[in-house]
Amino acid sequence: MMFRCVLFFLLAFASTALAGPWPRGAGNIFAMTSLQISAPNLGTPANYYVSNYIEYGLTKELTLGTDIGHSVSGDSKAILFLRSPIFRQITPHLFAAELGIGKVAEDFVVRPGLTYGRSFSNGTGSGWMTVDILLEHHLGRNRTDRKLDLTYGRNHRGGFKSMWQIQAGRQRGDPSFLRIAPSFALPMGPSAHFELGASVALTGGREYGLKIGLWKAF
Repeated sequence: MMFRCVLFFLLAFASTALAGPWPRGAGNIFAMTSLQISAPNLGTPANYYVSNYIEYGLTKELTLGTDIGHSVSGDSKAILFLRSPIFRQITPHLFAAELGIGKVAEDFVVRPGLTYGRSFSNGTGSGWMTVDILLEHHLGRNRTDRKLDLTYGRNHRGGFKSMWQIQAGRQRGDPSFLRIAPSFALPMGPSAHFELGASVALTGGREYGLKIGLWKAF
């Protein structure tokens, strides 16, 4: 019953595909909703986080997005951002810069970011890799939090995808954290995937996590 409720919640909110430096293209939409559960161990009350992420192609290269969920610090966030490709001549490597503004908890933030990505295809299949760097500067508190994600993904037969992600970051005043987060995405039609993932903290305190998500492209 619990699983059905969670699945219904995700489907009701809709959408995602994977973010990265690739432009969405004019008029295209990519959306993601996820539920993340984390706790130090099975005997400890868990924390629940819901995230909603949407990208919309304003033009061929300019992407508008919203990122609503939780920040590096764990506080609630709502960010509006714009992303555009840079260094277009360095193919097959793709780079994009973004700038976001919004609120984390009750504080206004400015969030610049840089993303690198590359897709590949070889005798064993196809896939992609991305590096995402984000800085969250809190204007009221005059502090900057940092986050770095490295993702390696593979495409498999039937639309199935597997991903490995290393998540690192630091909130000012707290120790740095490092997590490994594998996940799998099962196709749900031609443009949607159901994602199931886990995470384990390697540094910054013991923590285990579970992620359930839905992506969709329009």
